[in-house]
Amino acid sequence: MKKKLITILITSLVMIAGMGAFLWKMNAVSQRIEKKKAALLQEEMDTNTKDKALEDIDKLDMQTLYLSGSDKNVVTRDYASLDEVYNESRSASAEKMLTELKKKRDYSEKDVLWAYNPYGTNPDSLYMYFKSKGNFYCRYTISVDDDKIPDFTRTLDNGASGNVSKEHEYQIIGLVPGRTNYLIVKLYNKKDELANTLYYKVDMPKSRSGAQTILSSEKGSSKGKQQNGLYTVFRKASSGQQNAVLFYDNSGVLRAEFPTKAAGYNIEEIYDTLVYAVDNNTLVRVNALGQVEKCLKLPMHQIYGEFAYDGAGAVYVLARPVQQSASLGNVTRVEVNSGKVTDALNLSDIPALVKLVKRADHKKTLKGKNHMQVNSIRVTGTNQLLLGSSKYSTIMKVSNVNSLMPKLDYMITDRKLWNISGKNKADKKLRKKILTKGLAEGQAEPTQASPLVNSILDTGNTTPELFASQYGQNALVTGENSGLADGQYYVSMLNNNSGRGSSGRKNSYYYRYLVDETAGTYALVDKNRLDWNKSGGNVTVYDDSFLYCRSADHLFEEVDGSGRKIRSFRVKGSLHRVYKNDWKGVWFY
Repeated sequence: MKKKLITILITSLVMIAGMGAFLWKMNAVSQRIEKKKAALLQEEMDTNTKDKALEDIDKLDMQTLYLSGSDKNVVTRDYASLDEVYNESRSASAEKMLTELKKKRDYSEKDVLWAYNPYGTNPDSLYMYFKSKGNFYCRYTISVDDDKIPDFTRTLDNGASGNVSKEHEYQIIGLVPGRTNYLIVKLYNKKDELANTLYYKVDMPKSRSGAQTILSSEKGSSKGKQQNGLYTVFRKASSGQQNAVLFYDNSGVLRAEFPTKAAGYNIEEIYDTLVYAVDNNTLVRVNALGQVEKCLKLPMHQIYGEFAYDGAGAVYVLARPVQQSASLGNVTRVEVNSGKVTDALNLSDIPALVKLVKRADHKKTLKGKNHMQVNSIRVTGTNQLLLGSSKYSTIMKVSNVNSLMPKLDYMITDRKLWNISGKNKADKKLRKKILTKGLAEGQAEPTQASPLVNSILDTGNTTPELFASQYGQNALVTGENSGLADGQYYVSMLNNNSGRGSSGRKNSYYYRYLVDETAGTYALVDKNRLDWNKSGGNVTVYDDSFLYCRSADHLFEEVDGSGRKIRSFRVKGSLHRVYKNDWKGVWFY
């Protein structure tokens, strides 16, 4: 019996030791993987202007890509106007041309098919196609002989399992307009082993839109880091420029531009396509290669703001019928596959809202085609919209959209702005449309000396309010509501703190509310002070920082949680919004 116990003990110790060694090895492997990921992410930060890839290669060994002339070896296609670019038939014919070229011969690593901006949707790009002998993924670097321009490195997404494939078809973005670009493409197998390297050189045309190739920038005092990704800039072109959706890296270098006739407000990824506005009455769906798959025209309508996707095949657009003389505001619904257009909402069709606006409109005029200056929209459920009115410092929840009898469910705003303080039955009924300020779980009641005290109740009571509501707000954002009870959701925004109801303090804020529709309350759960931005703009929050578009000052910046600047960039033209995305799953892996 004693021998058996000793044997069991020894076996157990061996197993424990083995398990420990296995766990140690797995931990070491995990650390190596995380270290490699961190190194790749750092390489994609686009801020290192000292270490250049072109310094380690022989420029004479590079294949030159010629876009024109007798040595031309890149397919090109002319577009006379943006009407031709954003045309489904014209774009389909470009796709057919490339398909026919691919069939004519076997393009390989040594003989790649190149095309310059074949669909006309990004003049700072190249189309690349070839077949490799083995299953590989591609990681590329664009290097420019300029100390102000960092290398641009990304892993291309080929859509295959594990991102390794024998067939490779990509849109190479990141080429700097007006410069000689050195392109290095590295092929790796699934074990991350380098199998081949391709070298190219190409002289890119100047920016089609006339946008700044390098934005003037300024580093701040914060030691925080910029987020990975490209800034997506929506701005109305100034004199000598053309409108375009612009993409800048972390050093302010132009890496892509989508030409447009009108300045848009946002871009969304829907059904593996990018959707954005290109004209006052047209949205488009463009795939990762740049092909225009669908033009979503809104005939006899004018787009005046952003759009929101409902997750079920339609977008709701801030757009109004051009023949309409006046309205509090309009929303148009567009199906992204069929292109069917319907007038989803006219705020003037909501009697309760009309009464409220008449009470608050001291000049007694309801003129204008967007009287409430609705500038933000989110879809919160089937036939339900959340709308932001900067003019009235109000967020509205509307239901029964797409019907003859839309309903104003409630408003998030300060009651003192709406002239409904009376005790009569009508005023009491209207007051019920405004949610009550509340406290989130764990929040304490403010005292008279609390920093939350920014206003006094319009009843004359000296008891401080829980918080000041948003004034002249912009760019509503609703997020995931996991962990919340039914009827609860978060909504964040840029609180410009300007216009009707504002305190006069020269600061704007990032605000995030917890809305409880069941209780009829909203609580301020996050508030961060920002430099004042009188109108427009937006703010995006990250774990430790904010991306802040100060449209009134023609700049955008990343700031840390304390409001200290990490880095800012100045843009020519009227700035609308700025977002940031790593574009993984679209162009990159």
